[in-house]
Amino acid sequence: MEKNLVNISLLIIQILIIDIVCGIPVKKWYDLKNVGNIFIENDQKFNWFQAWNECVSQNMVLITVDTWEKNEDLTQLLRENSLKSNLWIGGHDWGDKGRFVWSSTGKRFTFTNWSKGNPDNVRDVGSCVHYWKSADYEWNDAQFNNTFGFICEENYRLVTARKDLEMKKEFMNRLFEL
Repeated sequence: MEKNLVNISLLIIQILIIDIVCGIPVKKWYDLKNVGNIFIENDQKFNWFQAWNECVSQNMVLITVDTWEKNEDLTQLLRENSLKSNLWIGGHDWGDKGRFVWSSTGKRFTFTNWSKGNPDNVRDVGSCVHYWKSADYEWNDAQFNNTFGFICEENYRLVTARKDLEMKKEFMNRLFEL
């Protein structure tokens, strides 16, 4: 009888621990110095278009990694948080095979972090860019229908508009102080 009570008590404690651990939210929002606010979805269940849509639904865009500094800040964050998975970013080559552009700006890549042998345009179809879990936070190209996680950043147009509005508001406040 006593042994059964101990076993039941241990079972209840295990259930409580599992419930607590499973209830802890996974951090997905980050603020990076050279990047700004970003959102990282680590679940490997989104094709490129679904990832793009998830970002847009939060007034964000798939991240544009267009400088070495931005890439370094991002890869450092991924390392520090042990986020070693495939993550979509905003690059693709649909308009002109092999000519990669950023979806948020339409600008051609001026900085790249391709893994060895990439881009390789597997199956000779338009490719989307992702951080590759098989490489050390380097990029790979893959078909849009692969399911990965993704990284969003604030929409730069909204950020610019917000800053512009803040400047105008400050100007108006100063004008009416006179």
